[in-house]
Formats: sequence, C-alpha cells, structure tokens
Amino acid sequence: MKPSDFTNAVRRTAERYGMDLSHSLVMVSGGPDSVAMLRALMELDAGPTVLHLDHGLRGQDSREDADFVSRLCESLGVECEVRRLRFDGGANFQERARMERYRVAEELMEERGLPVAATGHTADDVAETVLLNLARGAGLRGLSGIPPVRGPYVRPLILHRRADVLRYLKHLGQPYRTDPTNLEPKYARNRVRLEVLPVLEELYPGAGGNVAHGASLLREDLEVLEGLVDEIVHRRGAEVIVPLGELKRMPPALRRHAVRRAYATLVSGEASLDSAAVEAILKLARNSEGTRTMYLSENVVAAVRYGEEIVFYYAAEPFSGESDLLPGAQGFHGWVIDVTEVRGFDAADAARPEVAYLDAGRGPYRVRLAREGDTMRPLGLGGTKKVLRAMMDRGVPKDLRRRTPVVVDGEERVAWVFLGELGEEFKVDEATEKILKVEVEQVEKRP
Repeated sequence: MKPSDFTNAVRRTAERYGMDLSHSLVMVSGGPDSVAMLRALMELDAGPTVLHLDHGLRGQDSREDADFVSRLCESLGVECEVRRLRFDGGANFQERARMERYRVAEELMEERGLPVAATGHTADDVAETVLLNLARGAGLRGLSGIPPVRGPYVRPLILHRRADVLRYLKHLGQPYRTDPTNLEPKYARNRVRLEVLPVLEELYPGAGGNVAHGASLLREDLEVLEGLVDEIVHRRGAEVIVPLGELKRMPPALRRHAVRRAYATLVSGEASLDSAAVEAILKLARNSEGTRTMYLSENVVAAVRYGEEIVFYYAAEPFSGESDLLPGAQGFHGWVIDVTEVRGFDAADAARPEVAYLDAGRGPYRVRLAREGDTMRPLGLGGTKKVLRAMMDRGVPKDLRRRTPVVVDGEERVAWVFLGELGEEFKVDEATEKILKVEVEQVEKRP
C-alpha cells in the first residue's frame, strides 16, 4: 500500500462515517497506530491538535515517549499538549487509565473548542475486542466491537489492519515508539493479540479482518434491535429506567436488549453487559417484593423496585458531608436547594412534596444524608419514628433511603426529610415569627 493509498483510505473512512477531522484533538501515544493516524491527518490538511498522556509508569521510557511525541509534533508544525498522570498500577489499572485518558481529552476539547477526538484504533483492535467479549459472554453490543464513531470520539483507522499501518510508516521512513508492556502476557488483550489471533490467521488467513467486518455487520443489526426497545428506556434524573410492565410484554430477546440498552444509555464508552449479568438482572425482575440490587461494572448499580421497574444508576462514593442551610440557592449531592424567608404560610404550596415550611427560630439548620439511627416526630403522628422506617412505610425504595437528604437542627434532630415527612416541633404555626421556605429539586448527577 502506497502512502497516498493509505491516506485516501483514511479520507474515505471519514466520509463514510461522517467524521469531521478538520478541527480535532488527536490522541498520540507515540506507538505506530497513533503516529500513522497523525501523519495521515497531516497529509489530509486536517490541522489537528495533539494530546499525549504520560502515565509515568515506565520511568525513563515514559519520559522518552513524551519527548518523542513533542519532537514529532514540532517537526510537523502541530500544537502538542503533554499531560502527566500518575498511577500506581494495581487492580484494573488499564480500565482506570482509559477512563482518565477520556476525562483529560474531554477537558481539553472543552478548553480548546474542539468538536471531536481521534484515536488510533484499528481493525485488529476491533477483532481483539470482539474475541474478548465473546469469551466473557457478551451480547450483540459486545460482539459489535469498537464503533467508528461514538459521541465525540472518532476512529479514522478503524478499517485498517495493523500490517497496513506498519507498511505505511515504513514507506514514510517514520519511526515510532514501542511499549514493552504490550508484550506482557499478564494482560488478556496482549495474549489475544500475541497468541490467539496469530493462530486464527494461520488457520484462516485474514481472520482478524473478517472478525472486524463481522462486527460491523452486527453493529447494523444492533441498531435495528435497539431502535425497537428505545421507546421503553428513559432517563429520570440521574437514573435510567425500564418499566417492567412494558418489558414483560416484549419477547425474551428484546428484554435482554432493553436491559443492555439501559445500561449503555447510562455508561459512556464501549462498556457492555455480559450475558450472565443480563440474565441475573432479569431474574431479579421476576421478584415483585421490595427493592433488590446488584453491582455491575463501571460502578453501576441495577435495582429492581417493587416489581415495577429496573433502574440503573452510578453507585455514590462514600459521602458523609453536610452543608449549612442558608438563604439562597445551593447544591447538595445531586440536589438543588432553594431557601427563602417568607412572610406567611401557604398551605397549598406546603402540600407539595418538594417544599417544606420551617420555623426559622428552631434553626440554624443543616442538610446531610439520612443515617441509621435518625429519628423524628412526623407531623401529626403523635410519637417518634425512625427516619429510615418512615421512608420505608412511604414506599421509598431501599436503595434510595440512605441517599435521601434530611434537614437537621443543631442537636441533630430531623426537621424534614426531602420529599417526605416534616418534624412536629419544626412546623409553622400562629406563634412562628420567622419562616423559612425550603424547596428542592433533584438534578442529573454522576457521582
């Protein structure tokens, strides 16, 4: 393949999948794929901005990678941004590093006003991903591999084999860096690349390309199937909901697609649910009592609430913070709280679950999450009650109770549960001199 043939193929890929490469952030590690992508985009007069991320795990080699990319960009007249990250390796390092790369890329895209970020994924990467996903029991989403475009990320080399990349660089006389960790068999992807795919290529020449092509066909089928379930998958604040009544009217195959679609709606990137997780969630959904939860990859929780809905949301990080409740608008753990001093009590307004009228003289007040052991005297009950039990009696799903904020006074007495009970001693009556109106709204938030 001549250099011009390679570049023209990149241009056709961009046109086929609607990639706007004219003003992009190009993620360059220094390896052959990303270097070839940068050189091809330069030949296409794309005018890229380069981002190189130094993870700092390989000491001098990492620094030399950064220096190589910087010199390459200088020779090409390309702006280069080097960001240094620090990881200690450890469990799930590759996934944590991937997420951090995307976070930094999106931060820089926003700073520079760049609409897309280009990565150097090739057809070989697609084949490796498909084989790994097949082995762990993924559905069609996992078997459709890496999409050419997802959100702001584009892959202009997605139809090229790695051998094409190496030939292109050889024709250009363009050096590149080699990461020795790519040869370490402790990583599953490395073993597929170094051991599994070579055997398949020996048995069936062109196997990697065939797998990648098969993935593209499955991706087209997946788009049709997901279109059939989109109407029952919807967002509600920070959650993605699948109503069980509608789900149960679908054939079993579409139920599985609906569960996967809901998970994918919440999670960005290429993560997908394996078959075992999907079946476990559907099994939970057969139980109509209470709330049952299970933890999934990507820090996601799936909850089945009272046999009515399947809910996906991000697991909150441990949170023990609190905030003073002061006049004005403020944010708290996924909620917006608006506090105003009012002259009188509006019974119709106070009847709304998102509003509480409090005796300001009983303050000052703070807001925090509900805790085990919290008690209160709910208005009109005539006695005390545990806050978590009050929420349970009101039908608040178990997985939401400790994620619900409460307003407390200086002695930690609960004055109000968001969207719920008001404390008897904090109510407004004829003797109240100063009144606080508290209105809350839950907003979409990823912890």
